[in-house]
Amino acid sequence: MDRVKTGISGLDEMLNGGIPIGRHVALYGGPGAGKTSFCYEFLYHGAQMGEPGLYVTLEETPDDIVENMKNTFPMLSEIGKLVSSKKLEIIKPDKLELEEVANLLEDRITSNGIKRAVIDSATMIRLSFKNDIEYRQTLFEFLSLLRNLDVTSITTLEASTSKREEMRYDIEHFVMDGIINLYNLDREDRRIRAMEVFKMRGTDHSRDLVPFKVTPSGVKVYVGEKVF
Repeated sequence: MDRVKTGISGLDEMLNGGIPIGRHVALYGGPGAGKTSFCYEFLYHGAQMGEPGLYVTLEETPDDIVENMKNTFPMLSEIGKLVSSKKLEIIKPDKLELEEVANLLEDRITSNGIKRAVIDSATMIRLSFKNDIEYRQTLFEFLSLLRNLDVTSITTLEASTSKREEMRYDIEHFVMDGIINLYNLDREDRRIRAMEVFKMRGTDHSRDLVPFKVTPSGVKVYVGEKVF
């Protein structure tokens, strides 16, 4: 099976080499769980490996995204060059609609050979739907389009909590190809970030809950270590 290496230390090992090519993965977690940091690295490493990436931001401006990338990871100092050379595109759609995002993705994938995409976040899009049935149907149609476009994507999803025992599973957990859950766990007077690959359709993967850290040199997933 062909796979897309995320380039994130430890995560590819948990995924037996990376995300299966053409799959669409949800990154699910509460505030401060590290979702955006994972997305930054996924696109950055892809651009370095000759796989153009697209970051679809539904909240922040492209300039803010670039600045946040540099502040989070000093190693991403060359992000400006990747953007100017079109190896990494950051675009904010005019409307919070899946159809708008789909049209944007189709255009950029066709014209610039985009191989990796990030949508940040699906939670913003969901707020534009009147009911869950309409959202679920549109999400199915959206994923069908992505599968025909030969792109591997990560979509962030906001959880109302960062605590593992309080998370609930929603529509996206059932329709997306993969789910990676990120947590902020309480341990006495501090919080520990942890993650698990909740599902990855079509391939085996680690099911361990493991700690991770966001460091200036990138996200480090500590495979084989216990959280507590």
